Amino acid sequence: MNSRPKIEEQYRKGSDVINFVVYRSTTGAGDDQVLQHKLMGTTETAHITLHPDGSVNFRVRHGRAALELAVRSNLSGYWPVPSEKLRQFLADVRTKI
Repeated sequence: MNSRPKIEEQYRKGSDVINFVVYRSTTGAGDDQVLQHKLMGTTETAHITLHPDGSVNFRVRHGRAALELAVRSNLSGYWPVPSEKLRQFLADVRTKI
């Protein structure tokens, strides 16, 4: 099985970096989608995983506020402008976090 991501996107706002990655799910049919926030591009604060069945996991390592604010604001202030796939992800997880 190929474990390489199907989609890898990166968004920046000051020292904040958000990675959006889509890869084939290892637990079911379909794709897992992950949104990860990092400070200075190196230290993960939190990530959100949307599974093919619609379930959402919000994993916190060093605080959830920055990632939650980014999701609720549709990545306002981040560059580049979010892709269509990421905008759909944000709409899907916004009410579940």
